Amino acid sequence: MGGVERLRSLQSVKLQAIGQRFMREQSERPEGPWTIDYFQISELRDLQHSRLRQERQSRGCDSTPCWKSAQWSSSVNVVADGVAAVIRDGKAEADAPSAVQDAAERLAFSPERVLLHALEARDLRMERDTDFHGFKHHVLAFTYRDTPVRLLVSSQSGMLAAVEWTRPRPYDLYWSGWGDITTRITYGYWMLEPGGLHYPRAWTAESNGQPDWSSMINELTLDAPASVSDFALPENVRADFARERRTLDEWQLPSSPEAVRQLAPGVVQIAGLWNVAHVRQGDGIVIIEAPISNGYSRQVLQDARKRFPGVPIKAVISTSDAWPHIAGLREYVAAGIPVYALDMNRPILERLLAAPHRLREDALASAPRAAQVAYISGRTTLGSGANRLELIPFRTVSGERMLAVYLPEHKLLYCSDLIQRSRNGTFPILQWSDEATRMQQRERLEVRSAFGMHLGPTDWQVIAAEVRKQSGD
Repeated sequence: MGGVERLRSLQSVKLQAIGQRFMREQSERPEGPWTIDYFQISELRDLQHSRLRQERQSRGCDSTPCWKSAQWSSSVNVVADGVAAVIRDGKAEADAPSAVQDAAERLAFSPERVLLHALEARDLRMERDTDFHGFKHHVLAFTYRDTPVRLLVSSQSGMLAAVEWTRPRPYDLYWSGWGDITTRITYGYWMLEPGGLHYPRAWTAESNGQPDWSSMINELTLDAPASVSDFALPENVRADFARERRTLDEWQLPSSPEAVRQLAPGVVQIAGLWNVAHVRQGDGIVIIEAPISNGYSRQVLQDARKRFPGVPIKAVISTSDAWPHIAGLREYVAAGIPVYALDMNRPILERLLAAPHRLREDALASAPRAAQVAYISGRTTLGSGANRLELIPFRTVSGERMLAVYLPEHKLLYCSDLIQRSRNGTFPILQWSDEATRMQQRERLEVRSAFGMHLGPTDWQVIAAEVRKQSGD
């Protein structure tokens, strides 16, 4: 790459790049094709102080919803001194805690730093050669701050071909449920830069063996000026970040009167960023959804037992394949609670339940047990009495991987993720609402009110009227 002294003397790197990210966590199908978010960035890395500043423009479904606007959304992300902030329209606020880990990995495992960390590692060793890009590559392994790292080095050119590392992501909303995440970045399109440094301009990332993101560096400046002001963060932002920094397991289940809604006798919805519900039946409690994390599921279980003392938990229903929706299922399996899920979601749930959690054990990893999962392929009754449930696959284009839950005695329909409502009362994705009404008609359900993962109790006629209005009926 130009010599160890050239790498050690490097103070900073500034780059401009374009790229795309695959939104695997909430695309229509786990195996793709995936929804795409495009981005262009200007990034400054202060290598001496481990600080990062990234000016980012995004266009796609991860920023401005692609069905609403063709405009680019802009933000500035700064990570310094273990604090992450995002700046929009000149206003700084605390960023997600996961941004600190993301920045640390971006700095530590970049091509300009990872070889130096390997040289400094006490456990640097050779492993068995592997085939990569169609020919033999040497493999070097070492540990960096408790993280196992592997380098793939071309046997032909001696150049760094890829770096991979394995870490849990306890702060990441999308990745926390997957345990030990193996990330691999493959480098290519090498250029001889001023001063004799060879640097890869093409980066391609995979996580757990599937595509994650790719980028192409268009401009690169070595030892670019990096001033204190580039990374300055207001004290209130630092305080907010410290106060709000928590893992997904530490997220609190809402308990305020406004968050707890009794939809019918023995039917309770607890509202949060992801809603859950308890349904009391004669022989036990059925919980609808296991979102966010195992720690969140523990709180849901505690709430159900407190709300219905002495009543066993008989089942949990998982109605979607979106990663935040299934992230707490391992806790139910660890407790021996049967799971009901859609037949089409079997592959992703099996992958989730088998995901390694060696670096940060959860209850299932500590005491493994076989999962009891009933995969629903057609309309199925669960329980009896006034709160009996009917599980119904949507089988629609957007609801392909979703399961509805119908309470016939109360004329309540749980619509999974398929009906959402904005704070201003509008329904942002009427395609989805239309599919829910078509399923209701297909199954001849008599519905008074709907609720869902992101929907409080809502008059069904209001939903149907909005669909008719959009359809011009």
